[in-house]
This record gives sequence, structure tokens and C-alpha cells, in this order.
Amino acid sequence: MKNTGIKVKIFNSEYNLLGDNPAEVEKFAKYVDGIMQRINYQSPNTSVESVAVVSALNIAESFFKEKDSRVSTEKDYFEFLQENNKKIDELNDSIDKIL
Repeated sequence: MKNTGIKVKIFNSEYNLLGDNPAEVEKFAKYVDGIMQRINYQSPNTSVESVAVVSALNIAESFFKEKDSRVSTEKDYFEFLQENNKKIDELNDSIDKIL
């Protein structure tokens, strides 16, 4: 896919971005804008830079929580597969003994 120019507005500033999927880029920009607007609402009179840093930290926190959750889910799934493979092996052994 070709990168296309996409104009987005985040926290009252316009940015020209490049991306393969304009709808996705707009979705991400809207997400970031929403977080920045919420933080600004909760702490009015905060500098734009501080709002941006706190927003970035909030996004990073969400990212790492999601990443940790995914790793945990993958670990649980792997253990589930190992348990079932062991049961299948035991079942095969029982069948072999009967035959």
C-alpha cells in the first residue's frame, strides 16, 4: 500500500501525517485527541507540553497493560495446549494397550 497524506486535528492543532490507512490514522488521532482533551478538562491551565506528556504516559500505561495481558493469555493458552497434548498422548497409549 502507498502512504498517503492525511490531515488530522489533535488538541486544536493540525498535523499532516502519512499512513497506509487514512481511516486508521484518523482513528488514532481521534483517540489521542480525546485523551488530551480529557486531561486538559481535568487539569485546566496545564501547559500543552504537560498535557502531551501526561497523555503519552497514559497511552504507554494502557499499551503495557494490554501487552502484559496478551503475554499472560499466550502463556495460559500454551499451558492449556500442553495439558491437552499430554491427555491425548495418554489416551493414545491406552488405545495402543487395548489394541
